[in-house]
Amino acid sequence: GGGMPPAPQQSEAPGYAGGTFPGQAPFGTPGQAPVGTRGQAPFGTIPGPAPSWTPFPGQPAPRRASGFAIASFILGLAGLFIITLVLSVIFGIIALARIRRNPQLRGTGLAITGLILSGLWVVLIVVGIVIGSGNSPQRSSTGQITKKGTTSVFSLLSGDCFRNPTAAEAAGGVLNVTVIPCTQPHNAQVYAEFPATGTSYPGVAALRQQAKQGCRSRIAGNINRSLVTNSMTIQFLYPEAGSWSGGERTIRCLIASPTDVTTSLLVANPAG
Repeated sequence: GGGMPPAPQQSEAPGYAGGTFPGQAPFGTPGQAPVGTRGQAPFGTIPGPAPSWTPFPGQPAPRRASGFAIASFILGLAGLFIITLVLSVIFGIIALARIRRNPQLRGTGLAITGLILSGLWVVLIVVGIVIGSGNSPQRSSTGQITKKGTTSVFSLLSGDCFRNPTAAEAAGGVLNVTVIPCTQPHNAQVYAEFPATGTSYPGVAALRQQAKQGCRSRIAGNINRSLVTNSMTIQFLYPEAGSWSGGERTIRCLIASPTDVTTSLLVANPAG
């Protein structure tokens, strides 16, 4: 009868699981030496003398930073003070000279930066001086203010006209005021000054009492009463504890006006 022919017999070992075909050597070893060892030294060892490592001839030693260059840079950053600027410039020049002579030194950039920073500080200082001098007042040979400017309250003299600080400005203590020629609008004038008494700081209450009595007694002989109005007031300046310890002992008497005036309120020859 009909039907399928019998299946051919397999020529491989039963239960194939990575075994070997019959009649041949295991995979990878057909009659030859293991891979990588055919008539030569094992892989990775080229025949011949063993290699050796030697550094490149004449390799330079690492360069070190110049201490003068570092110092020039740091002092250039600090700036502001004359001594630091001078030292920054000196150290920068020394650093550049030494680096030029010694190739083992580095720091040219630091030295140049220090010199540039010092130059910038010098420019800023000069500009500050110019601006400050532009704000400084000028006096005539007789001591009268001829040019408006800012000055310390401790530099006020009898007869000086100035802008009186407002209550808010005077709340924390007054250090500077703007002095003005008496022919220009102003609202205060010093009419007398005298030394406070006491070997040690007498305290605010005692100084105020000295100022009231001393300034009241000096109205006559200094203020031109014909120019005074009822709205004008007598005021005074006295040193605080910090100023006292710095050597300031003067009490200054003022006549203040709520509106600007353009003349001196003192007599022709004030007693001071």
